[in-house]
Amino acid sequence: AGSPDKLARLKIVPDTKKYSPYDTIVKFRDGAGSDDTIWQIFASGAFKTSWDASWHKKCLSVPTSTCGVFQDISTDGNVVVLPDDESEEVPMNNTFTFFGIDYTNVFVSTAGYVSFGDEDGDCPNCDDFRGEPFPDPVTPNNVIAPLWNDINPEDGGNITYKYVMNMPDKFITQWTEVPEYESDGNNTNTFQVALYFDSGCIEFRYGSLIVLNGGATAGVENINGTVGVNIPTAGIIDGNITCVRLC
Repeated sequence: AGSPDKLARLKIVPDTKKYSPYDTIVKFRDGAGSDDTIWQIFASGAFKTSWDASWHKKCLSVPTSTCGVFQDISTDGNVVVLPDDESEEVPMNNTFTFFGIDYTNVFVSTAGYVSFGDEDGDCPNCDDFRGEPFPDPVTPNNVIAPLWNDINPEDGGNITYKYVMNMPDKFITQWTEVPEYESDGNNTNTFQVALYFDSGCIEFRYGSLIVLNGGATAGVENINGTVGVNIPTAGIIDGNITCVRLC
């Protein structure tokens, strides 16, 4: 594993008799059965996987060469001041289309994710710190999660957001040196999510991470929690993957 020419000879045939094309999950492992090795291949730009759902055509790719660089907004972004396990609705100053629905505001959670809420404009359980695999009909739904984890800004760090106008325009939310809950402020995590208005692309960008309290969840899901994608976090947590791009 790890060689692009070897990957080119692979033929993937989903079992559509058992699963729909949108439910099929394909995993590659090396000879030792290591998911980490495969995700290093993804990060090198050797492979991408795509799906086509009725709401939109999206593609999941992880090559760092096509991902945006980490754009630090910890000092010039708008600060979200919240206690542990809370969320706040903030304006994006533009329109972002997610699963076919247009949004101008987003809920920022202390637990490492953002959500566009429900059809009433509320965000039930957006204080939930327990990252569940996507999709999941249990609220919160309509979630974009770079690193859904039990982190606590009351113990340190900050959360910021910013509308960045630099062609292409984007909205960035950043969690900076926010420690895990009950880690005495030691297990700090820095990461961000960038929403591209024109293309609808989403990028998860990662700085220094220390995740020790049982892992974290990354991915996206729709407004009902019935369609989504779950991104394995092993390569993210160990630092081998610094950017994930959904477009």
